[in-house]
Amino acid sequence: MKIFLFSFVLLISQQLSSQQIKGKIVSDSVNVNQVLIININSQEKVYSNSQGQFIINANVGDELRFVKESYERKVLKIKNNDDVFINLIKLVTEIEEVEVKKKLSGNLSADSKLFNENKKKVALNNDIKVYFKTKSSEELMKPRHGEFVQPVSSGITFGEIKNKWKLPDFVEWIRKNLTDDYFISMGFELPEINSFLYYSLQSFNTFNILKYGYCSDEDVGDLKLHFETSFKKFKNK
Repeated sequence: MKIFLFSFVLLISQQLSSQQIKGKIVSDSVNVNQVLIININSQEKVYSNSQGQFIINANVGDELRFVKESYERKVLKIKNNDDVFINLIKLVTEIEEVEVKKKLSGNLSADSKLFNENKKKVALNNDIKVYFKTKSSEELMKPRHGEFVQPVSSGITFGEIKNKWKLPDFVEWIRKNLTDDYFISMGFELPEINSFLYYSLQSFNTFNILKYGYCSDEDVGDLKLHFETSFKKFKNK
C-alpha cells in the first residue's frame, strides 16, 4: 500500500512539473515573429508565429532563451505554469560616420560634392575587392619569352573531390547572413565572434555544407541551436 501511494504521489508530482508554457513576444508593443525559443535544459526549440505567440514544453526551474537577429537576447527561468510575456529590445544600428575634412563654403552645390567623395571612396573599395577576387586570365598568366618555368610533375591522381567551400568561406557566410548583431545579442564582443565560430564549428557537422557550398534553412536552425549550447563552453574555456 505504501509503495502504491509513493508511486501515485511521484506520478502526480511529475505531471505537475511537466507542462506546456504559452507566451507572447513583442517589441515596443509590436508582435515579433520567428524568434528562436530554446529550452536550455531539454534542448527543445520552437519559433514564435506571426502573432508573436509560442508554446514550448518546460518544467519549473527550466531556462528559456529568446534569440532573434537585431534584438537583445532574453533569458527567462520558469517559476510556474503562467503564460509569459516577453518584450525584446531592438539593438541600435550605428550609421557609418561621414568625415568631412574640408570646410563648408555655404554653397549647397559645392558642399554636396564633399559627401559624394565618400560614396566614391566606398565604390572604389568595392571595385578593388572584386578585382582581387577575380581570377587572372590564362593568357595573362602565360610565361614570357625566355622566362624560366618550373616543370610540374604529373604525379599520381587519386580523384580527390574538392569542397566548394572552405571553413573560412563558411565563417564569412555565417557572419554575413546571421549578422554580427545576432552574436552581440548572445553576449559576445565583436572581436570574439570569429574565435567563437571556429571553436564552435569544430563540433558541428559541416561536411555537406562545405562540400556543396550551401547552407539550408534547416542547417541554420541547427547552427543557432548549436551556437546556444556551445556558448557557455566557449565563455568558460
